[in-house]
Amino acid sequence: MNNQHFSSKDFSHVPSSLETPEYPDRLLHEGVRKAQTDAFSAQRKHEVHVVDLPSRALSMTFGALKPLHGSGLHRHNYETIIYVISGSGFSMIGQTRVAWTAGDAIYIPVWQWHKHVNTSETAEATYIACENTPLLQSLGIALREEA
Repeated sequence: MNNQHFSSKDFSHVPSSLETPEYPDRLLHEGVRKAQTDAFSAQRKHEVHVVDLPSRALSMTFGALKPLHGSGLHRHNYETIIYVISGSGFSMIGQTRVAWTAGDAIYIPVWQWHKHVNTSETAEATYIACENTPLLQSLGIALREEA
């Protein structure tokens, strides 16, 4: 791992855009997990709730997989890191089967076909997914494809 340290002394001057930064009107999204699912969840083929905060570079979603259910097979050109909150199962990332359980983190590389499966017969699996989708959307180059 790269252990470089950076501080303000490393920059010859601070860009003026940082001198008076825009302060967002919202810093909190209460109750991310809604009582009912919406069209976004239907499109993803499992329960997914977008964390609605004003980030311009990163996104976060909360997801839940019902017992013995999974997501649809898909791929996208943004990176994803998933943290498993509860449950156990596996993800197919390309041709690689990655088993996971609560407390594990999974990396989904750019443009790799993948899906996630809850292997429990009784308990849901929940996770948080963080992606750089907004950054690519702002550049007009975010892509997602469903199988």
